[in-house]
Amino acid sequence: MNLDATDELIDAWELVTYAKAAFSNLELLRAFEALPPRVVSADPTSVTTAAHAFLKTAYVQGRFSQMKRLQPELTDEAIENRISRVSKNIDSAAAAGAPVAGANRATHAALSDHFDQDLPDLLTALARTFLCEGNDRSIRVKARLLAPWQDLVLVVPPLLITSTWIAERIALPGLAEPVFGEYQQISARMRAWLCESTLPVDDDPFIDYLCRTEGLDETHMHLNGTTEAEKIWFDALERPRQVVGALTAKIIKKDGGLRIATGNGVKRLLHQEDASLTPAVLLQRVEAAVVLKVQLLHFSLRRADTGYEPGADESAGTAYRLVQAACLQHAPLNQVPRVVREAWQLVAIMQALQKGTATPEAGAAFWHYVLLRAQFCRLLVQQADQKGFDQFQYITLNELRENTEKDYAERFRQIERGHQKGVDFVEGRFAPKPTPNGNADLIGRVLRGYLEFLGESEAGQGGVSRPVESYRSLAELLRLVRVRENGSDAVLPSAPQSVGAESRSPRRLRLGLVPHFIKSADPDELKAFAGENGLRPACRHAALRRKSDQSARALVALIQRTTGLDSLIRGVDAASNERHAGPEVFAPVFRRMRDAGIRRFTYHAGEDFVHLMSGLRAITEAVVFLDFDAGCRIGHGTASGLDPKRWWEAVGGYVVMPMEDRLDDLVLARDLLLQARVHAECLPSLDAEINRLSMRIWNDPSITPEVLADAWKLRSLDPLVQNVPEDYFDLGRRREALLFAEACARAPNAHAHFLRRHGRGATSAELQRGREDIRITRENEVLKPTILSALQKAVLLLLHRRGIAIETLPSSNVRISIHKAYEDHHVRQWLGLDGKSAGKCVSVVVGSDDPGIFATGLRMEYAHLFRILHAGASAGGAMNKSKAENLLHSICVDAKRYRF
Repeated sequence: MNLDATDELIDAWELVTYAKAAFSNLELLRAFEALPPRVVSADPTSVTTAAHAFLKTAYVQGRFSQMKRLQPELTDEAIENRISRVSKNIDSAAAAGAPVAGANRATHAALSDHFDQDLPDLLTALARTFLCEGNDRSIRVKARLLAPWQDLVLVVPPLLITSTWIAERIALPGLAEPVFGEYQQISARMRAWLCESTLPVDDDPFIDYLCRTEGLDETHMHLNGTTEAEKIWFDALERPRQVVGALTAKIIKKDGGLRIATGNGVKRLLHQEDASLTPAVLLQRVEAAVVLKVQLLHFSLRRADTGYEPGADESAGTAYRLVQAACLQHAPLNQVPRVVREAWQLVAIMQALQKGTATPEAGAAFWHYVLLRAQFCRLLVQQADQKGFDQFQYITLNELRENTEKDYAERFRQIERGHQKGVDFVEGRFAPKPTPNGNADLIGRVLRGYLEFLGESEAGQGGVSRPVESYRSLAELLRLVRVRENGSDAVLPSAPQSVGAESRSPRRLRLGLVPHFIKSADPDELKAFAGENGLRPACRHAALRRKSDQSARALVALIQRTTGLDSLIRGVDAASNERHAGPEVFAPVFRRMRDAGIRRFTYHAGEDFVHLMSGLRAITEAVVFLDFDAGCRIGHGTASGLDPKRWWEAVGGYVVMPMEDRLDDLVLARDLLLQARVHAECLPSLDAEINRLSMRIWNDPSITPEVLADAWKLRSLDPLVQNVPEDYFDLGRRREALLFAEACARAPNAHAHFLRRHGRGATSAELQRGREDIRITRENEVLKPTILSALQKAVLLLLHRRGIAIETLPSSNVRISIHKAYEDHHVRQWLGLDGKSAGKCVSVVVGSDDPGIFATGLRMEYAHLFRILHAGASAGGAMNKSKAENLLHSICVDAKRYRF
């Protein structure tokens, strides 16, 4: 990297840190809320010198405090110097190029003296720094600045920045004497710029080439969690009580924690953002934002010299609908995409503020509105400091997405991105319901949204021949989907006959569905199982086993009675927190789905774990217990790629875990080392530790490492079928009972311990001892980093030999795992770029996971991966971009081979 490029990157990171501090300035937000409502109206007569001084003080002090929070390692003087430098750069750029009246700018000596003008200048600086126009006329992120941009949009709503970029390039038509064609032309231009999304993509020509010639395949995306945060905000402004009302007392009251009470996770999420934030406060703030936006739009319309004035008796909701219509009064709202409508309104506000005649009051109102918008969006996006799966899960549980995500059509528009059409095929994952009718209703809503999307042109115009709501039969919906996808009722193969430009279909994004069963655990059931209270359950995770089997039976029944559904359901998954339930719980369910004709499976494993070996065990158990073979996949698989030394550093040199989990980890490690025939010197130490832990739990010398290993291999059995009769009505349960009986006859000692672990013949004291905590330090660990590396290679070799791919999800992994930056991502180890692996050992495919929660999309995940690969290919000083391109192309092709 040359000196100029280095300086540009440093400047970008400085600007990002400054912007994050400004947009998360809680001191300023609270100062606004401490003032009478009239002070933040757009009425220029209501401003007072005292109020302005009060807000300015809060602005300056809050900005400094947030910078200190973001960079705690710096001294106060260093923070002050950075704020001064960035402020001067923003001010200089604004004075040189912003469309602000010269007289007004001449008096703007320092940004901190006129904070009401700072926000338009800051947004302009962000837009000019990061954004450009692509060859397809869409707004793009400069590829060289992708890392700081991704960090920025976790905190700062990106449509504010893209709208500022647009505001510098077009002039909105006047409303006094409008020209209909002018409205249509500008709306079309905005749509081309925005591509149905609030998040612009990178501007790398090689990824453009991949999208154009191959098309990207989305191999890991949850339908719920896809919608971008700002689109939830659009809904919140129009329906505050419905959207924020989803934060019910039930959600806030329920405590978390499997072993001890940890309080409510959603409540903790709110407090992490703002210690004073509650559902009631959030609703008040959203309702205040509606009023502020109405005032700002009135202000922008008056500046357009239309004479438009609000009605005195209008409610905030009514006023908001009317003022939105006034902004686009000659272009019907139902014909303009929501993202374009919102951008149009922001452009109108920005241009009114930048004319040089804006009052300090209008600038203050804009600040207040933007702070509210940014805070709401942050509750929907996992932040850089919110590490681990639990933090992710709090966002999924807060239900703020619930109302908006009833509309599936908008999600497909967002994924395809209008004329960009980067995604060729998407596997949408959904949680199956416990009844056939419940599944039919859910799948029907997905298909109606998909048909609505398919019925539009690429420009989003036109529609289906009759309303899709009129199709009541799921089979009829499926037939119509095939017609719109294929041009006939014929079911085409899910994968192309060949890979390359010549094999791409001209049709639009295609859809497959993958039901994912939910891992969960009930703390009360866990305590009852150990004999701490209540009647002991029939086995470990008895409730989840029954619940999952009920959902599986309901889904199979629907598939069997619905023509064509078997071609839409492409595979099966199990998702959510893997520490709440292991693959063994879902083995009977996966066998049931396999008996129903499903041939492809994936499983979230090795994503979040206490010990690195626990993550490797989760991956191995998924492969072995669920009987994965060629064409199956592992979701995340993070544990198989992390550097063991860096992992130890990330966890602080020690971990605390239940004794029984530690014993399981050591038993599997021993088995893998024996199979790989490596590190024989550590086997005596392993055997000694296994025997020690086994005696502490079971106090039975006959339970040897060999018995424990054989009993581990039986965990795919269903312990609930022990007494199922031979003539039981459910064929699937009879098959499970047969497997159970055969294992008992084949390996009686191992089978006996298998049952003992499930509580059959075990005392409460034994089961409680298994749950006791032990501490493993790096110093006393028998599994040294070199041994953990060997175990990782053994697991990757298992995947390679069985033809199993890993679904890598860069943004999700960086947020949830130990990585500090994308460049640290473990995919480099998988692909042999770490200098330790010998070439490509396992196939890797790419997904976006929950793009709305991680502020990303499939195209952006490829862009982040490209940067990771380029950095790895350039290691050692030799620039080799073509190697990175070849690797990325190979990953793109593998996605087509492995898609379900």
